[in-house]
Formats: sequence, C-alpha cells, structure tokens
Amino acid sequence: MPAPTQNRLLFIDSIRGIAAVLVLFQHSYEYFFREQVEEIGHSVFHFGQAGVVAFFLVSGYIIPFSLERSSSLTSFFIHRIFRIYPLYLVILLINLLLVYSGIDHMEGEVNPFHILFTHLFFVQEYLAGNWSLNLVVGSWTLFIEAIWYLIAAILFRFRLSHQMIINLAILGFLILTIASVVLHIRLPLGRMGMLLHCVMGLHFYRRSQHLISSKSFIAYALALGVVQLAGLLVAYGYFSSDHFTAGCIMTSWTGAYALFLVFYVWNQTGNQFWDSVLAYLGSISYSLYLSHFTCIILMDFVLGKTVSGFMATLFLTVLVSHFSYRLIEKPGIAFGKRITMKSSDA
Repeated sequence: MPAPTQNRLLFIDSIRGIAAVLVLFQHSYEYFFREQVEEIGHSVFHFGQAGVVAFFLVSGYIIPFSLERSSSLTSFFIHRIFRIYPLYLVILLINLLLVYSGIDHMEGEVNPFHILFTHLFFVQEYLAGNWSLNLVVGSWTLFIEAIWYLIAAILFRFRLSHQMIINLAILGFLILTIASVVLHIRLPLGRMGMLLHCVMGLHFYRRSQHLISSKSFIAYALALGVVQLAGLLVAYGYFSSDHFTAGCIMTSWTGAYALFLVFYVWNQTGNQFWDSVLAYLGSISYSLYLSHFTCIILMDFVLGKTVSGFMATLFLTVLVSHFSYRLIEKPGIAFGKRITMKSSDA
C-alpha cells in the first residue's frame, strides 16, 4: 500500500501550526476583550472553531498513517499515550497549583480525586457537579480524539473497505441528525461532527495514496460535506445555541476546510516551504494548545485585562511551548518509542 513519505507529510505541521495559533488567538482576545469581540465570535467567525476543525482534519489524515507504520496496535497506543499524557499531566498539575494559590479561581469544591479521575479520561466537561471542574481548557477535544483513535484502530484491525467506512460514517451521522429533529432533542451534533471531520481527513489520506479515483474522491467528499451541513443546520439553526449561530459555524468550518485544502494541494504539487515558521509552530502546536490558557490566567493576574496582557500572553505561550516541547513532549515521545522497541525485541 503506497504511503506518503515523511517529507511529504510535513505540510501537516504547517496546518497544525496555524490551527494552534487560531485557537490561541481566539481564547486570548475573547478573554482580554470580551465585550468588544464577543458578537463576532458568536455570529460571524470563530477562529477557535476553525482551528479545532483543522486539527481534526489533520488527525483523520495522520492517524491512519501512524497505524500503518506501527508494528502493532499495542505499539500504536503506547506511542499515543506518551505523546499525549506527559505534557497534559504537567499542565493539569500547574493549573491545580494556580487554583490552590488563588491565582486562578474555580467555582465549587476542588476535590483532587475527582479532578484526577475525570482528567485522566478527558471526561470533566461531560459530567456534572464537582466532577465537572475543568483545569485543562480545550481537553474536550482530547476525548473526541481518543474516540477517533479507537475507531481508527478498529477499522485498521478489521480492514474495512474505504467505501464501507465512508458509507457507515454518512449513514450514522444522518441517523443522528434525523433522530435529533424527530425526537426534538438537541444532540451534540457539533462535537459528533468532529469525528466526521476525521473521516474527511482519512478520505484525503486515501486519495493521497491513490487508492481512490478523483471522481470517487469528489463524490464522497461532497456527500460527507452535505451530511455535515445538515447536522450543522440542525444543531445551530433548527435548535438555538448560546455559543454560536449556524452562520458562524458554517464560516468557521469552511475556513478550516479551506486551510486544509490549500496546504494539501500545495503539498501534492510539490511546493514545499516546510522549514519555516509555520513548521516550527506545528512542532510545538500541542504545547501551544494545552498551555495557552494557563498563560492567559498568569498574564491576567500580572497585567490585568489589558492590551499588554494580551500581547504578553501570545509571547509567553510561544516561549513556554518552545521549552515544554523540548523538555516534556520530546522526551515523552522518545520514551514511548523505547518501550515499543523493547517489547518488539522481546
């Protein structure tokens, strides 16, 4: 089965870099200038949504590639665990210390056992009461990401055809969308739709391997897009949302797809400038994503909700991410590789 080379996948880092900056910018400016920009993020365009969708498109593309390169499913999951958890647990500990120090403020009882249990499984935003205290902002995406890992592993294990995968994804999401309308229950189609973005990323990956024709690629991409649009209109149009309008979600998700498509096409035509700032930001994108809200809290404490606080947050987040990538992420990834190498040699 042909697969893109490592060099040909460097365009993914550029998308990751931009996506991480979009999330950083969104959370920073809405935190420091909420009154001035809240309506834009609600009704017009939400940079954070665009960044998150771009992340899931990338995950849909790269996880099948990782599975195909792994010696076993056990090896794959070990790599994922040591890719995600070291930095995540450090950020969790730092944020817990900020709460106990009084720098950050949390409503409700801070129960360390509850916090550790819920954060280990990324379920804190999905539970109620004191179980719902969230110390790692944005970790809801890691829960969906973990589900995608499981789905991709199952697909890899049973070797379902690509056509079957796409058909099941379309049918499943369509059933959920129709059920939401018929039962008049606002299902979380926005978050469930993130898995459909992963499937779209997978679709692009299979096309890059030349396993599907251009005609089939376009046809299925349009079908996925139509189903996704239907779910979007139900979740944010038929039902109302306190966070976003249907128009805002539509423009934000379209922006994410445009970002992914531009870099995908650029990569496929061989135009590479991956040894650039974007590639660097891509390499530290996970650190940017996890650490940025901690930096926001610190700069708000030091400088308040000012322009200086906003600018300092951007600078501090990049600086912290640079060192957390080198000192935490890279050693964690290397340790995971050593474990899998030892197990394969045993």
